[in-house]
Amino acid sequence: MRTILLPAALGLSLLAPAQKTDPKHTNYYKVPPPIETPEMLVEFKDPVAQMAMCKVRVQFTNKTPDYLLINASEIKFTIAGNSYSPKDRDFLIKPNDNISRTLEVTGSDLHADAFTLDFGGLSRVPRAGKAATLDDFDLPASQNTVGSGPFQLNLLNLEKTTAKTVAKFKVTYTGDKIALIDPSQVAVKIESGQQFANAASKSKEIMLSRGEEDTFNVIAEIPGKIVDMQFANMKLVWNKAFVETSAVPFRAGGASFTLDPGLTQGKN
Repeated sequence: MRTILLPAALGLSLLAPAQKTDPKHTNYYKVPPPIETPEMLVEFKDPVAQMAMCKVRVQFTNKTPDYLLINASEIKFTIAGNSYSPKDRDFLIKPNDNISRTLEVTGSDLHADAFTLDFGGLSRVPRAGKAATLDDFDLPASQNTVGSGPFQLNLLNLEKTTAKTVAKFKVTYTGDKIALIDPSQVAVKIESGQQFANAASKSKEIMLSRGEEDTFNVIAEIPGKIVDMQFANMKLVWNKAFVETSAVPFRAGGASFTLDPGLTQGKN
């Protein structure tokens, strides 16, 4: 019988189990240059990955006087030939503002030497649009609802005192575009015809899609020497508080992340 002798080193390599990656081992990546378009600036920080996750901190800066809408489901990580999307909700960037988000995806084998991040689902939402014309609203209310076209308002609560009146409304949008509601546009008119700005003018602007709803306040603060609001008849003048507009898609491309060997070795 012939006996085949294997070299010792080869024999040991065949018998030893394959070395597994520590699931907690972290890859650190070089930070790529920012992405800049006429609409926004995208900057990156702290890109890392383990076997079960890959994430990067991203700051979005809106360079426009309009809103920017980002559909998170259309942001794509490509890792080892596979695509993943973060499970974040869609998010909104106010005009000339910035926000930071940690974009993270999960899986079973994301511990790669490189990955790419592509931004789809980006839209610019112009603040200028078609303003709805709503009838003035009586305070005290003769009815609790008012509407015009795709905007329906319902008075939820009303508190009237001598120097302050607070009216809380629910607004529902039933149109097919995008609704922008700006409470700062609402004015309070007393019987003399004099108008006063909504004291809640710093309230956040609201963006709604079809079937969505939200609430806002109108606050009147009028000195008692002008009118006693507890007994006064007043009207809310909506002006251009309710606007319909359409999202305009734009592209921002993507970024490539490559392993930083020195940082990875130093951190593990």
